[in-house]
Amino acid sequence: MAQKELKKEVKKASKPEAVEKVSEEQVVKKPVEDVTDSIDSTETNETKTPAKEEKVTDRNDTFRVGDTVKVFYKIIEGGKERVQPYEGTVISKRGEGISKTFIVRRMGIGNIGVERIFPTYSPKITELTVLRKGKARRAKLFYLRKALSKKDARIKERV
Repeated sequence: MAQKELKKEVKKASKPEAVEKVSEEQVVKKPVEDVTDSIDSTETNETKTPAKEEKVTDRNDTFRVGDTVKVFYKIIEGGKERVQPYEGTVISKRGEGISKTFIVRRMGIGNIGVERIFPTYSPKITELTVLRKGKARRAKLFYLRKALSKKDARIKERV
């Protein structure tokens, strides 16, 4: 019995109720300026607190593909925070907007190439310095991955 009553109540609730028709004379029209003035007057100082602004530096114009850069990257190990420098050649820049990234390649111990991808606008990058400006005629320097010696991987300096 109880289930049948519940089903009836659900059916009643799902039916749209009759909507009253309102004539244009009954609708109160208020100018847009008055509405915004009333909104401004109702706001208090508590709601107008300025948002926390983070300093976003545009690192996109400071370096190009082929440049040798030193990236100071903030690393958190356990509870400690330290800055790790990473020096190498920029071999690629990609992406658009906030998801822009760049790849830095350096030669590790025993001529093993190590690459690392950094987000351009990452707050973990504390500093980025250009050590040497390189003259590259390509947008991506992936051919440096196949270079067997340092002589093959050399890039001319841009003046």
